[in-house]
Amino acid sequence: MLSLFISGCSNKEVDVVGEVNGESITTENYVSHLSFLQYFYELQTGTNLDEEKDQAVIDTLKDQTFDDLVLERILHQEAKKEGIVVTEKEIKEELTRVQSSYSEENYKKLLKDMGMTENQLKEQIKTQIIYAALKEKLVADVTINEQEVQQYYQENADIFVEQGGVQLSHILVDTEKEAEEILAKLEQGDDFASLAREFSSCPSSSQGGDLGLFNQDSNFVTEFKDAALQLKPGEITREPVKSEFGFHIIKAGERQEARTIPLEEIEKNLHQQLSEDKKLEFFYSYLEDLQEKADIKDWRQDKPEKD
Repeated sequence: MLSLFISGCSNKEVDVVGEVNGESITTENYVSHLSFLQYFYELQTGTNLDEEKDQAVIDTLKDQTFDDLVLERILHQEAKKEGIVVTEKEIKEELTRVQSSYSEENYKKLLKDMGMTENQLKEQIKTQIIYAALKEKLVADVTINEQEVQQYYQENADIFVEQGGVQLSHILVDTEKEAEEILAKLEQGDDFASLAREFSSCPSSSQGGDLGLFNQDSNFVTEFKDAALQLKPGEITREPVKSEFGFHIIKAGERQEARTIPLEEIEKNLHQQLSEDKKLEFFYSYLEDLQEKADIKDWRQDKPEKD
């Protein structure tokens, strides 16, 4: 498919598909990044793009490729103006981190599948480092005050309503025999949370089997949900509950009524969230402004007519 873009992408003397403030976007850059986007699209969707059937998707990926490369050029240009320098050591450290996730054979296969050379991957890493450094520098003075936090809390009160329900815990094992043995230990007075940490195969085991608040609207498999709804606070299922995941022993804890979470409980986290949102909004607006002011030339349509 990419051979279609290599031929006829541009009829300029230099093999480029566009410019950003006088800096070229080469056909090589374009084809490499398009291959990269195609790889991740196919990976995420579990499909293989077809030149004829998926032309609309391919066109979208082509436009995204050009937009990404425009932004990349702008980021590099702004980093230079702001005195941001990315060292080879920084790039190498991040590249090593990527490589450590794969065997040597799988790493080479990854590059091939993405249609990239290692040098092109290093350029992407450099861009990511520049993006983070530029953002950090530009938003350093962007802050949010207490009044803004309070205003947001008051205007969005509905999202801070906590539904009522019962605190629920469980122990999950593979066989009914294991579950019955654990039930016997509970009848003898063993601690539920301790048994969950020791025997449960669910990730909740590290929290003593705690699944959080449970109510009629909770999203659990039918067998588990039906059994849990029958429990009163403090009760434990008398028999193992079988589901597609294995065998559960379920315990109901204290009941909690629905409430609006007080600002005092969430103020610190809310401040951090709103502060980060404001910084991102500022940075995105900054980048959009740079793109609007940039001298961008797109020569992808300058293709020779077909015979």
